[in-house]
Amino acid sequence: MTKNARLVGEFVLIVVGVLVALAVETAIESRKDESLRDEYLVRLRQDIELDRLAIERRIEFFTDVQRFSGDVLGWLGTDTDVDQETLLASYYAAEIWPFLPVRNTYDDLQNTGNIRLLDDIDLRTRLSGYYNKANTSISGWTPSEDYREIIRGVIPNDVQALIRQNCPTTLNIDDEPSGFPPCELPGVDYDEMTRLFAPLKVDTDFRRALTYRDSSLGAVIFLLTQQAQYADQLLEVLPPAAP
Repeated sequence: MTKNARLVGEFVLIVVGVLVALAVETAIESRKDESLRDEYLVRLRQDIELDRLAIERRIEFFTDVQRFSGDVLGWLGTDTDVDQETLLASYYAAEIWPFLPVRNTYDDLQNTGNIRLLDDIDLRTRLSGYYNKANTSISGWTPSEDYREIIRGVIPNDVQALIRQNCPTTLNIDDEPSGFPPCELPGVDYDEMTRLFAPLKVDTDFRRALTYRDSSLGAVIFLLTQQAQYADQLLEVLPPAAP
């Protein structure tokens, strides 16, 4: 009996030791998962905040571009000659600035299977909704380019080069729009510009392309505003950034 009791005791000690070791290992893995999850949450918030800023800047940008397209549409209905304001408006109305969401962290979560670490179902649902919405809206974030092709084919290359030099709408460093600051275009022959633009006033294809671009700019602004709302909803459930 003594020997059997000793064997049972040793067996119990072994089992307890294994269970303790497993519990310790589980606790360690759990802490690692929590640490990794927290790191992902920080990165997700950074990505969405970058998106939110980029969206806001594009809404402002395309609002300006749409204003220029409206100015050109208004000019078509007049007998006014082309001046610097009309020339710049026609050029600016063709500007574009694509938007692609930052999705490195989300793709990492999906591809590694670490999405399991996000145990907040509401957060996972909103993340999925945000990026799925982005996927379906990408084509809609770029306005129609038919007008761009026509107007850039009418404005002489040397004048376009002068606009880019004196009235740059992008920063040379990273090609980000810098806005539409006041500028001057010395040396432009506006009589020649009026002659070149005159056929556009009776060109139904041009008017149609410009009207459609103006409409598509409104759609772009609407879709970007929707994406901004999705981003705001997502930021509501993501933990705040550490102070």
